[in-house]
Amino acid sequence: MATATMTENDQQLAFVFQYTVEAYKQFQKFAEILHNPMSAATFKRFAEDERLNRDLLEIRYLRAGAVRVPLTLGSDLRFQDVFEGDATDREKLEMLLMRERTMEKKLSELSQSAPATEKNLYHYLGATKRAHVAYLERELELAKLNKNWLDREDAEDVIVHGAE
Repeated sequence: MATATMTENDQQLAFVFQYTVEAYKQFQKFAEILHNPMSAATFKRFAEDERLNRDLLEIRYLRAGAVRVPLTLGSDLRFQDVFEGDATDREKLEMLLMRERTMEKKLSELSQSAPATEKNLYHYLGATKRAHVAYLERELELAKLNKNWLDREDAEDVIVHGAE
């Protein structure tokens, strides 16, 4: 079986693709387990964004004939620790926020050095990350103000009337 070598650009695409798949799984899981309907809806939108991003990356990947890279489970396992561990809502949101900011920065760097054929894709993906950062900052502020924000089933009342 012949093994094709990956170009630097293919490696970057593979990295972004892997991140996107992992982010989709994580956001989907959050959307499924949260009791707060407003937060759950936010994470469901994030998962939909990541699914669209994955589809765009896959189209790009297939066009280029890039070598497929097996996805690892390392970050899935780390993220499972967050779900099963004793992390506070604030800590969970800070971790997600840090992850999205890091990827936004990486995409910005890639868009500067990428070939012209990749710039639009990296700009689009980076803008998605900026949007996620803004929403995660909102969730984090609400978690700072309201203990167990992600578990609040009365989120709309808390937003409108304040917490007791």
